[in-house]
Amino acid sequence: MDPKKEYVEINSYVIFWGLFYAALFSLAVGYLCLKIGQTVDAFAPVSVLAMGMAAVFKRKNAFPETVHIQAIGSAGTNVLAGVMFILPALYILNIQDVSFIEMIIPVVLGGLLGVQLCTIFRSYFCEEMHHAYPFPGGRAAAEVLSSNEGSRAKLMIFSGLFGMAYDFVLNSLGWWREVFSTTTFQWGQAFQVKMKLHFSLDSDIALLGIGYFTGLRYAAIIVSGSFFAWYVCIPLVYYLGGDHVMIVGGKEILLADAPVRQVFSQYVRHIGIGMLAMAGVIGLLSMSKVVTRIMSQALKDMFNRDKTATVNLLRTQMDLPMSFLGFGIILTTVLFAIFFHICYAESILQTLVAFVIVLILAFLLSVVGISSIAFTGSEPVSGMTIFMILIGAVALTSVGLTGKIGIIAILMMAAFLATTIGVAGNFMSELKVAHLLGATPRKMQQWQLVGVAIAGIVAVGVLILLNNAYGFVGENALNAPQANAMAAIVEPLMTGGSAQWPLYIMGAFFAVILWMCGVPPLAFALGAYLPMEINTPLLVGGLVSYLVKKSSDDEEEQEERVSKGGIVASGFVAGGAIGALISAILHIAGVDVFLTEWEKTPGATFLGMVIYFCFVIAMYKIAVNHFSKKKSAEQ
Repeated sequence: MDPKKEYVEINSYVIFWGLFYAALFSLAVGYLCLKIGQTVDAFAPVSVLAMGMAAVFKRKNAFPETVHIQAIGSAGTNVLAGVMFILPALYILNIQDVSFIEMIIPVVLGGLLGVQLCTIFRSYFCEEMHHAYPFPGGRAAAEVLSSNEGSRAKLMIFSGLFGMAYDFVLNSLGWWREVFSTTTFQWGQAFQVKMKLHFSLDSDIALLGIGYFTGLRYAAIIVSGSFFAWYVCIPLVYYLGGDHVMIVGGKEILLADAPVRQVFSQYVRHIGIGMLAMAGVIGLLSMSKVVTRIMSQALKDMFNRDKTATVNLLRTQMDLPMSFLGFGIILTTVLFAIFFHICYAESILQTLVAFVIVLILAFLLSVVGISSIAFTGSEPVSGMTIFMILIGAVALTSVGLTGKIGIIAILMMAAFLATTIGVAGNFMSELKVAHLLGATPRKMQQWQLVGVAIAGIVAVGVLILLNNAYGFVGENALNAPQANAMAAIVEPLMTGGSAQWPLYIMGAFFAVILWMCGVPPLAFALGAYLPMEINTPLLVGGLVSYLVKKSSDDEEEQEERVSKGGIVASGFVAGGAIGALISAILHIAGVDVFLTEWEKTPGATFLGMVIYFCFVIAMYKIAVNHFSKKKSAEQ
C-alpha cells in the first residue's frame, strides 16, 4: 500500500471477521497450548482464511482488509500465555475459590498494557532498526499476505498445502517421528547413559520455515546456547553433583540416576532464566537513550496539545498519541493495583510492592520479549514469568503476604505480566507487518486494544470449559506443562521454601560475559532456556537461507532467490500452523488414529528424517531454480 494514499482499512466487515477469528483461535490454540505447552501463531491460518473469504465475497478492497483481519484475529493467541501458562496452576493446587471475574481482570488489563508498551517502541523496532532485526514471524506473515497474485500465489499455495499435509500427518497420524533423537536407537541410549549426551531435532515444518527467516547468524547463536546447556552444563552437573538427591515424580533419587531432561528442567534451565533476565537488563541499558527519548516525548506530549508535529508524518508512521499511551500505561497499572488491593492485599505496603514490581518488570520484560520476537519469531514468556514470580515471591513474603492468599496473589501478578509480555512481543510482529505492507499502525493499535479485551474474556472461558472437560490433575488430564512448573515454583516460595538463586546468578554473570565478548546474550539465552529440539531446526532453516543467498554472485538474483525461498518458508509456516490446528480440533473431537507404537520405533525416525530432508532440499531447489527459469524465459 502506498504510504501517501488513503485506504479503507477498517470497516464493519474487518471488525466482525477479525473479532470472530480472535475468539475462534482462542479456543483452538488454547487447547493445543494446554496439551503440548506450545502455542501456534494465528497469523497464518487467519491470513489464508481471510484471503479465501475475500475471493468468495469478491471484495474489491481485499488487501488492506485482509491485513487488518489477520492483525485483529491474532489477538486471540496473543493473550493465551497469561491464561494457559498461569491460571491452570490454580486448579493444579486445588484452589477453587477464584471467580471468573478475578481471572479475567488481570488478563484483560495485561493485554491492554502490552498493546500500549508495544506501541511506544514501534518506531524504534520497526523503522529505525528495520535492517537490524529479522522479525521472522512478521516477514513470514507479510509474504503470506502479499503472495496473492500470479506465480507467488501458486508457490505459496503449493508449499502451504505440503506444509499442512506434513504437519497433519505428523501430529494426527504418527506415520513418522516428530523429534529425531539419538536416544531412539540403542547406541544412542547407551551413549546418553554413559556420557549424558544426546542430539535431538524437532521436524515440525513450521520451525524450519521460521529458521529460514531467522538467518544463519542468529540461528547459530541460539543453537550455541542450546549446545552450551546440553553439552557443557548438563555433563558438568552430573560430574560434580552425582551424589546430590533430587525429586523426580515425587520420589527421591540420586542425581546420577536422574533422566537428562529432568536435570535440564530442574537445574540447567534456571541458568538460562538468569541469562534471560540479565539480557533484558543489558538490552534496556543499551537502549537507554532510546527509552529516555521515548519517555521524555511521552511526558511532553501528555501536557502539550500542539498537534503540528504530526502534520508531516506519513500515514504509515502514525501511532496512537503518546499522551494517550502515557496515561493509559499508568491507568492500566493503577487499575491492577486497585484490583490487587481489594482482593488480596492486607496492607497498602503490599499493594505498593506489587505495583512497583509489575510496573518495572512489565516494562523491562516487554523489551526482552519484543527483542526475542524480533530475533527468532518466538518468545520465552514462561521463563520471564518465572523470573517475575521469584522476585515477586521474595518481595511479597517479606511484607507478610504468604500462604494460600499469597499463592493466588502471585499467580494473578504472573497472569497480568505474562499477558503483557505475550501481547507486546507478538503484536510488535503485527506492527512489523504493517510497516512492510504499508498499513496504518494506529488503526491496528486501536483495534488490537479491542481484540485483546474480547480474546482475554473468551480465553478464560475456554480454560474453564477445558478444566471441566479434561482437568489438569489425574489420569487423562491435560498436561499444562508451564502451569505445572509455575505451581511447583510458587507453592514452596509462598510457604517458606527457596529458589535456585545460585543458578540464576550464574546465568546473569554469563550473560554479562557474552555481552563483553560481543555475542548477543538474549539469543544465546533463548537457546540455553529452550529444549534442544526446538532450537536445532532453526539452524537447518538458517543454513538453507545462507546457501540460497550464496548460490549466485549477482545481487539482484540473490535477492530474488532469497525472496522465493521466503515464500516457500512462509508456506511451510502457514501450512504447518493450519495442520497443527486441524490436529487440535480432531483431538478435541476425540478422533485418535495416531500410530503410537510405530511412532516410537527407529523405522519411524528413519522415515521422518528422509521426508524432512526432502523438504529441506526442495526449499533450496525451488528458491534457486525458480529465478533461473524466469531469467531463461526472459532471455
